[in-house]
Amino acid sequence: RLLNPQPFANFILGLIVINSIMMGIATFPFVKDDDDLRYKFDLVDQIFLIIFTIESAMQLLYFGLRGFFRDGFRVFDLLIVILSWAMEGTQVIRAFRIFRASRLITRIETMRNLVLAIFNVMPKMTAIFLLLILIFFIFGVMFTTLFKGMYLDGELTEPFFESLFYSFFTLFQMMTMDSWS
Repeated sequence: RLLNPQPFANFILGLIVINSIMMGIATFPFVKDDDDLRYKFDLVDQIFLIIFTIESAMQLLYFGLRGFFRDGFRVFDLLIVILSWAMEGTQVIRAFRIFRASRLITRIETMRNLVLAIFNVMPKMTAIFLLLILIFFIFGVMFTTLFKGMYLDGELTEPFFESLFYSFFTLFQMMTMDSWS
């Protein structure tokens, strides 16, 4: 009963936001350079992790094993908590703690719907990507065939179309308008 009411969900959501903001603030030099302040930030971060672990355990008890693992978002939350504990000891990997902020996706209905919509659109996006690759390939081969040798003849200052790789690179630059100003 404790896990379902909106006040508890809002409380956890608030903790996730505060924890994310604190992780962002902890990257500033005034925190990183002050050992005492960094220790306090790490301690508060540990407390947040304990709270999130208790919340995940309560959800696991409330929904049972089968009910808990039926919801992919609850599993995602649990995975984030487990990875946070697993990465706690190594300093380099501790940077990945910010992924705890991604739990906001599972808590805010609009974000959750957006993620589901993106996953539903992925097959169509893959088809569009493959069409783009095909068009890219066709023009790359065509431009290589038409303009190869212009660099060697001195007509171009760069080997834009001397090989298929150069043609792809040039097409990408043209498409993104990179280095063409």
